[in-house]
Amino acid sequence: MQLSNELSNHFLIKIPSKYKTQFAGSVVYITHHNLYSGAQGVIINKPISRTLVDMFKNVDMTQYGQKWGDGTLYFGGSVKPDNGFFLRKAATDQLDGFEITGNKDHLDDLVKSDGELFMSVGYSSWAPCQLETEIRNNNWLIIKGHNDLIFGMDPVIRYDEALKLAGVKNIGSLYCGGDIFA
Repeated sequence: MQLSNELSNHFLIKIPSKYKTQFAGSVVYITHHNLYSGAQGVIINKPISRTLVDMFKNVDMTQYGQKWGDGTLYFGGSVKPDNGFFLRKAATDQLDGFEITGNKDHLDDLVKSDGELFMSVGYSSWAPCQLETEIRNNNWLIIKGHNDLIFGMDPVIRYDEALKLAGVKNIGSLYCGGDIFA
């Protein structure tokens, strides 16, 4: 299988395995990828019990309105779990923006703009060729990135919807080689 050297703006869907990792049941939006520097992304389907107000204790969130202060935060991955990472909804159906910030000025710009905002704490990262190896080992399915998967549905169903977009109707019947799972 020949892998693309560019998986930015794609989703990874974790194939079930007998091994429980932070990625079990995850859909990851890849924000940056190339063969030389590796990959970065955020898990989009694991909400946590914190809000933007909790994350930015030194920022007066009342100026942004209830929508932003009470916004759901997601576990984006184990890299820099004390930092906030933003996805903004693009003008087209395809995602095209990822903002990494803990900076109040960047937060001001993002929340004052129109549209929806996705925020995670932490992000996911792979070393050069690590993600390609995981894909070759059948750890991930890959689909093109679309706004609706992040902004148009409940996070609880994002994994199942991503599988449907990948053409998988019954995860129990999926076998990609490697480990057998129960």
